[in-house]
Amino acid sequence: MNFYKIGKYFYIGLLSFIIAALSSCDDHFFENEGDCEVHHIVRFVYDMNLKWANAFPSEVNSVNLYVFDNNDRFVKSYIYNGEELSDPKFSIELDLQAGTYKMLAWCGLDNPGAAEESFSVPVPIAGVTTLSEMTCALNTQTKGVYGNESGDKVYSTERLYFLYWGYMEATLVDNHDGQTYDYVIYLTKDTNHVRIILQEINGEDLNPEDYEFTIESVNGIMSWTNQPIGDTKITYQPWSQVNDEVGVGKIDVVDGTLRYVKGVLADLSVARLMANQATSVFLTISNSETKDIIARVPLIQYALLSKSYYELAYGHKMTSQEFLDREDEYVLTFFLVNGRWMDAYIDIQQWRVVLHDYDV
Repeated sequence: MNFYKIGKYFYIGLLSFIIAALSSCDDHFFENEGDCEVHHIVRFVYDMNLKWANAFPSEVNSVNLYVFDNNDRFVKSYIYNGEELSDPKFSIELDLQAGTYKMLAWCGLDNPGAAEESFSVPVPIAGVTTLSEMTCALNTQTKGVYGNESGDKVYSTERLYFLYWGYMEATLVDNHDGQTYDYVIYLTKDTNHVRIILQEINGEDLNPEDYEFTIESVNGIMSWTNQPIGDTKITYQPWSQVNDEVGVGKIDVVDGTLRYVKGVLADLSVARLMANQATSVFLTISNSETKDIIARVPLIQYALLSKSYYELAYGHKMTSQEFLDREDEYVLTFFLVNGRWMDAYIDIQQWRVVLHDYDV
């Protein structure tokens, strides 16, 4: 027997064992050697937009992450706001025990600026508050936090801060391997900007005070699944309504020069638009003095008329709901002839849509 070879193999094996032990995160060996902690990191991505690019660092001002256990009971919240969210590497490290959790994110509840916050959620209590109770409600200007016990109309007249929703379920492990586990919560934007342009074909200036613009929708409270609940109708009104040049020129009868006439620009903020409410969400333009309706159109149906253009431009097929979630700015131009809407066509997102054969 070659004792030299046996000793050589013994020492090689012993050395391998010592190296493995030194690099191990098993608590039985060298507890102070290295980082044996397991790290669970949550990141946020907002790419549900028409650029298919992560706009989280540039758009999101605050994060409220609510964690629930497997029985839907609230465990802990993580709240962040400020400049740190603009860091592309922003993340949250969870200090939770191993187990299965449900994580709900409402982002955009806490914003810098003088305006009152646009949305509210309940203050959860650990072990008491359930996941289904974590709804997000639009703050109206007439009744405070969304509610309508008196039966009066509920209005929203403010420029809404951007709101985002996200949800994820995850099982956190604790196997002492020193690894970092990454989780991603993908966000959906729940607020939209709608710009209405009103212009007179005959070249006359329009006065903003002569017109009223409203959008009516039942979307004031969103459930934890990001679906509207309740049956109270919200009447959205413009946060800005002004004159501006609209690109239609006419010859001045005095000096023969070409001048641009002024139309009306109305800007409204609305909460999430739902494809399954396409026949019930209406945009109405009225005469402010006589209350006569100049135009009344199903906003979501009209917005979806431009979906095919974007599918062609970006090479992505989308469901109706996906398009409504990806697009958050809508521009609709109505043309008047002597005060009456030319309902044969309309500009939507700068696309001319002919309505001769469109049944609304």
